[in-house]
Amino acid sequence: GIDPMGETDAFGNYVSFTIWKEKKDFNAWRGGEAFKEAHGGTSLFAFVTTMVSSAMVLQGAPKPAFYDGLLQQSIIPESVPETVDGWRKVDADGTNILPAECFVACNQFFVRPENAVAFEQRWANRTSKLKDCDGFVSFSMLRRDAKAKGHGIAPMGEEEPTYMSCTIWRDRDAFNNWRNGNAFKEAHGATEKKEDGEDVKPPMPLWSKPPEPVFYEGTLVISSTEGA
Repeated sequence: GIDPMGETDAFGNYVSFTIWKEKKDFNAWRGGEAFKEAHGGTSLFAFVTTMVSSAMVLQGAPKPAFYDGLLQQSIIPESVPETVDGWRKVDADGTNILPAECFVACNQFFVRPENAVAFEQRWANRTSKLKDCDGFVSFSMLRRDAKAKGHGIAPMGEEEPTYMSCTIWRDRDAFNNWRNGNAFKEAHGATEKKEDGEDVKPPMPLWSKPPEPVFYEGTLVISSTEGA
């Protein structure tokens, strides 16, 4: 992973990630008072301008990206973090990074448009046992919305992933236990056998290059009582 206190890569070392029930709910928030209060301005442009002006903090402007969520599944949380006026109130001393509150594992997929339907069908037909795993919080398959428009949004480049799986775990240990267990092997290509004992050929890949994993420590978590 990337050291958040060290050098960054092209993908960035911090990502704000918000899940909305529908796009219309996001648009209502973006056009409302809550957005203005949270971002110190009246539009996405004002937000980006405010962030860019803090040159001591950022190495370049933020890069918004939007996705349609597919195959969503999550657990009902036993408790949710307390908020004050809709936001987390935490002690930040300006010296140490905030403690991790969850662990996020992403896999970036580079799928050509002609393979999109088959790619989604393959994922939809998979048997998932994530909800049976200790420490699982939520899963989403994210499909990039390349048609999104707005201030700060750049056209999608060919080098950018078109799909991204995003799994949130209670902590890094929960993720590692899943990755080292049978559920991972079953979901990620453990060799199947035919009735006659022959190996079942794995399906042909539908991406233009191998997936690229990205991992994050989550902090300042805000959740609904229904889960993600």
